[in-house]
Amino acid sequence: MAGDTSIFTEHFLEDLEKKAGQKAARTIRRNLRTQLASLKDTGLMLKLTGAGVKMRYGQLEAIVVRSSKAAFIQHYGFEGIKKNGVSLKLPAQEHFTKLFDHTNALEKLADEIGELRLTKITNKIHF
Repeated sequence: MAGDTSIFTEHFLEDLEKKAGQKAARTIRRNLRTQLASLKDTGLMLKLTGAGVKMRYGQLEAIVVRSSKAAFIQHYGFEGIKKNGVSLKLPAQEHFTKLFDHTNALEKLADEIGELRLTKITNKIHF
């Protein structure tokens, strides 16, 4: 019977870890859309921009940030010749860097996951 409650607790903690990741992803998504909204003509970029959670083996593996190709080009900048032969120089906007500098979502997520995994480990130790 004791094994059943530890399994329930482990699954419950996995769900809490996923919810913590989803909360951080929502914060990142909202702040990223705010960053991109300050740029001109961002309608499609805003629609395609998102953040999600990737779970693996019951643990949070990553927060995945998705956006259009144009958003990444604007972030890193571009200097070169386009397909039509026009020379172009776009300065780097670095909106992803600004996003992670101004939000503490990842720090909160790290604290929450640390507490949850500590609980998971202490549940497995039998004295």
